[in-house]
Amino acid sequence: MLKKLHKLDLAIILLASWTLVSLIFFKSSTFSFFLWLTVIVGVVRLLGIVRRRLLWKIRNRLIISSLFFIVTPIVLITIFFYLIINIIIYQYNTAIFDNLLQNDIKVFTESADYYLGMEDKQHLVQEVERFRRRRPRFLNLAFFKEKNGRLEAFFTYPENLSLKALDPNGPLAAFKSGFFKAGGVLYHGVQQRQGDYAVLIIETLDQETFDAMPPIGDFKVMFMGASGNTLSASSQELSLRLNDKDFSGFEKYHFPFPFTFRFWDFDELKDGKPVLKFNMFLLINDYSKIMQKLKTSDRTAMLGDQARALEAEIGRGGDPALLAYKSQQLDELRKELQVLQKRDSQSSVFPISTLVRFMLCLFGFFIVMSFIFGFRMVRVITKAVNELTKGTEKIRRGDFSYRIRLKSREQMHFLAESFNDMASGIGRLLTEEKEKERLQEELRIARGIQLKLLPADHFACPEFDIAAVNIPATEIAGDYFDYFHRPGEFLSVLVADVSGKGAQAAFYMAELKGIMNCLQKTGKEPAAILNECNISLQNSFEKVTFITINLVRFDLQKKTLIFSRSGHTPALFYKSASQTCLELSPRGMALGLNNFSQEGIEELQLPYQSGDILFFFSDGLSEIMDMEEKMLGVPGLKKMLIDYAALSALEIKERILEQAIAFASGQSNADDLTFVVMKVR
Repeated sequence: MLKKLHKLDLAIILLASWTLVSLIFFKSSTFSFFLWLTVIVGVVRLLGIVRRRLLWKIRNRLIISSLFFIVTPIVLITIFFYLIINIIIYQYNTAIFDNLLQNDIKVFTESADYYLGMEDKQHLVQEVERFRRRRPRFLNLAFFKEKNGRLEAFFTYPENLSLKALDPNGPLAAFKSGFFKAGGVLYHGVQQRQGDYAVLIIETLDQETFDAMPPIGDFKVMFMGASGNTLSASSQELSLRLNDKDFSGFEKYHFPFPFTFRFWDFDELKDGKPVLKFNMFLLINDYSKIMQKLKTSDRTAMLGDQARALEAEIGRGGDPALLAYKSQQLDELRKELQVLQKRDSQSSVFPISTLVRFMLCLFGFFIVMSFIFGFRMVRVITKAVNELTKGTEKIRRGDFSYRIRLKSREQMHFLAESFNDMASGIGRLLTEEKEKERLQEELRIARGIQLKLLPADHFACPEFDIAAVNIPATEIAGDYFDYFHRPGEFLSVLVADVSGKGAQAAFYMAELKGIMNCLQKTGKEPAAILNECNISLQNSFEKVTFITINLVRFDLQKKTLIFSRSGHTPALFYKSASQTCLELSPRGMALGLNNFSQEGIEELQLPYQSGDILFFFSDGLSEIMDMEEKMLGVPGLKKMLIDYAALSALEIKERILEQAIAFASGQSNADDLTFVVMKVR
């Protein structure tokens, strides 16, 4: 049972077991580790099952890939536009925030110029009090007068303002305007001097200061501390700050962007001068305001911004007459804003949100239509693929009559027709293969019968040692060899080659075998036997058929041989006394030719003695070619016969056969290969 389980299944079982054990015996951290590991492996296994079951079909793969090609661009385009919109909003809010800070510096500079022009301390106190009412409580003022070469404060606001870190007689004397850090606190403001008087107007920069800023723009500001050279906070620190419940005003935020600036650090001096550092504030987009503007018309949004700006200006205070005029403007804006908001609620205007919804619906419509068209196209393709799969399964099971039927006239229809043609072709090939196997079996049987017609490839008698070879070029051979022995009288040996190859040549060879068996019993000479054989076969021959024969009769009493040749290859005769090899080629026409006659057959008589060798062969041996198409030839056979003359007939046969195979370099025989080695004892 375990062998049938997947490796991941076994891993899940083991991990689940360890999870239960860790729950009982180990700490919660160990249990959590094994639990998460089990979940991860389980998810991987589940994905593998889904992939195997769901994605096995090409249709599902195409549908999922189509969804991927549709959804991926949508997601990327959405992310792109979301980032672009946030960057635009960030740039817009950065410009607003920078203008607010620069406007504060401008107001501080104008106020410093105004105060330095006063000589009445009582009047100065009144103006400072009026300025204090216009500014939040984070404003700090200090007025100095030169005494004995040093600037000494004669008025500060607030009264408990510590001047230890804000001493104008130290490095701070070089400060004019902008951002600086002193006593661990970050400020921005101005310091000016005129004659014996100097004034320092600065504002503390911390989170409370930014929370009290006028509500202009669609952002909030997060103070990141007064440390220097900080262009970005760590993700952990940022997450803690944004998720701090006591950090009011930041319930909804998206993409905090940095507002970078440079400041002078008077807490860190180098060669008596402050160090220039970098820092940042985080501007966090207030999406509640942005979405509110999208739900209203452009005119409504613009009037809302103007109303908030007037409220901020009135909150700063100023000339009573000017404040009364601004209050009147604010009332008029509020009335018009109420009218526009009522009109927006009655849909008499076309708010931006409606346009956005329309574009989203239009975009979604095109996505749905694209998916429908894509699904239909996928269905057409996968239907054809399913048919092909079904047809392939039918063919695999041996049903070659199955045909795919598709009404489409597209490329898949052409593929289906090709499949049908292939199935039909495979059916025909299998039928032909079966027929071929039947014929091969019949030829194998015929070859077995033919081998039974041939004598043994090794024959020994008191006078001779004979070894023969018969290798067909095809299943059955047209070459024939035989020997007839009458003890004490004669030994006849023949080698014949029927023109052509295959079954036809084999049938002629079988007929020749029967005729030779009868003629050899008559005891006639070789020429007469060949003539009688031609007469017996001439009615069976076709016009292009002929037979070549080498026939020898050894007279065992006279120690002579009578050799006749009927168009066959020459015979080789090795004389042991002189250790020479003769080529015997008496005249003779092939059997079956029109001009054949017994008178045309020459009989060659030669004496023989112990050690002599007579070698018959067919042209299938002498015409063997090597890789360079060079034939072995008669000279090569003569040389081998001389070299191996001292061996037995069987050994000579094996050596010649080995040399012939090596010479051919593994190439198949182009013709039947037959030869007979006859060695005198």
